[in-house]
Amino acid sequence: MEAEQSKLLKKLGMSPFDIRLRSAREEAKDVFERTWSLANSRGLNVDEVEIAGLYMRCLAWGLRKTGIQVPTEGLPCEEHLNVLLKEVLQ
Repeated sequence: MEAEQSKLLKKLGMSPFDIRLRSAREEAKDVFERTWSLANSRGLNVDEVEIAGLYMRCLAWGLRKTGIQVPTEGLPCEEHLNVLLKEVLQ
């Protein structure tokens, strides 16, 4: 997950020390945990790659919430997890 975060930050031209990252990561963690909990409650089997993709989608959402434009193309996330993420965000 850390490597994917680094690639995303590089793509966005952001420093890993940007002060907005703390807030974005906190938001991402909250949304990720709620989505992961929902997936578990529905009995979904998810592997590590899918988990990492879900977190990256959550991080992108957190970054957008802090005003950073993040393109969604290129962000991995399985459709069934993306549906759950959208459900959590409503």
